[in-house]
Amino acid sequence: MPQQNHRRSPITRALEKTWRYLRQVTGDAAYENYVKYCAAKESNSNPAATAIMTRAEFYRDALKRKYSTINRCC
Repeated sequence: MPQQNHRRSPITRALEKTWRYLRQVTGDAAYENYVKYCAAKESNSNPAATAIMTRAEFYRDALKRKYSTINRCC
């Protein structure tokens, strides 16, 4: 059986970087960023102090924060 090459091509890497960038810009990666933030914060402080929200709870909280304030100029 021939040995497979596990290295990715430059095009594949460029597409992956573009996909990650688009997810960050559109806010699609917000939950993953939140989990990373909580993990970093947890390692620096008391682990029992913060409970990480589920994806559904995070989404509901984001919607509540977005629509609970007046967002208009006049």
